[in-house]
Amino acid sequence: MRQAVIILIVAAIAKAASFTPSVSLLTDLPNFRNLGKTTVRSVLKTINDKKLKGSAFYFGSTIADLSLNTQNAAWTSARFEDTWNLAVAENDCKWFSNEPISPGVFNLTACESLRTFAFQRGIAFRGFWHSQRPDWLVNNPFSFAVSELNKTIIPDAVQAVIEGLGKNLVSWDVVNEVLWPNFAIDGNASSPMLFPDSSFVNTAFLNADKARKKIGSNLKLFYNDYNGIQSHYSANPQAFPSKESAHFTMDRLKNLGLMGAITELDVWLPDNTTESVRWQASIFGDILDACLYSSNCNEFLVWDNRDDESWLDGFNTTGVHMGTLFDSSGNRKLAYFEDSFVPPS
Repeated sequence: MRQAVIILIVAAIAKAASFTPSVSLLTDLPNFRNLGKTTVRSVLKTINDKKLKGSAFYFGSTIADLSLNTQNAAWTSARFEDTWNLAVAENDCKWFSNEPISPGVFNLTACESLRTFAFQRGIAFRGFWHSQRPDWLVNNPFSFAVSELNKTIIPDAVQAVIEGLGKNLVSWDVVNEVLWPNFAIDGNASSPMLFPDSSFVNTAFLNADKARKKIGSNLKLFYNDYNGIQSHYSANPQAFPSKESAHFTMDRLKNLGLMGAITELDVWLPDNTTESVRWQASIFGDILDACLYSSNCNEFLVWDNRDDESWLDGFNTTGVHMGTLFDSSGNRKLAYFEDSFVPPS
């Protein structure tokens, strides 16, 4: 197992605005070898072959139908063969894609395509359906009684997707971003609330469980939310957790009898200086360590494959792309190496 010990050294006591830590990375160690040959997938194979986590450990990234039809398509396909062993649907398995026209009219084509893409490469597949609702529901949120939503619309949607995709999925985000951004149930800053209460959460999970049992699946069911296990961090000293606090959160979930996961990790940085890139690598490494050393964390997902495809680019005003393990040319960044190398035995 990866024996990373990432040391975050505060150079001086300073205000948050001028906080500039010095970090020690695995790639700094003199006894590392074969830096150019080791890949994330090779380390994952070692972890899983030796059953160091007790069950399979997945290190994954997003995949979108659109990204398979761009100039980066060949690069993307290659990374799901030498880097990630888990693919998560970015948007194509969400509710607005699966049931776009009207209630009860399902179209799983895009979601099925991504599942096939993953399975053809011998890797696992994860998806989610909630948040980003179809227009017929967003535009008419109160045209449907809560009883109707709980009795037919949500059960039909959940069961159609899980049963339609089959039993060989590893996990599913049954409910996604309920509280984001302002603790409004089913909140979205640009659309009305769907429910006056949280009853739909229970409905969704009950029917997801019913669907997986019906098809004989061991699919793990997750609740996923922004600024929680999604892990969209920035390199502000107050905007990312320490390795210890992340591990503590996993322990709290374990004590409740729950699995945990890191589901959407990216780290936004304000510039492309060497110092900032090293800081980004240390954060990636710390969060991975927290998951690896938590017995109930078996999935670690980064959000978006490379900097020029990252959703963070929409917030970029510096001309520098940040956030992922690969730069805008597809080259591995320090964060990649921090997440892929183990010290020689």
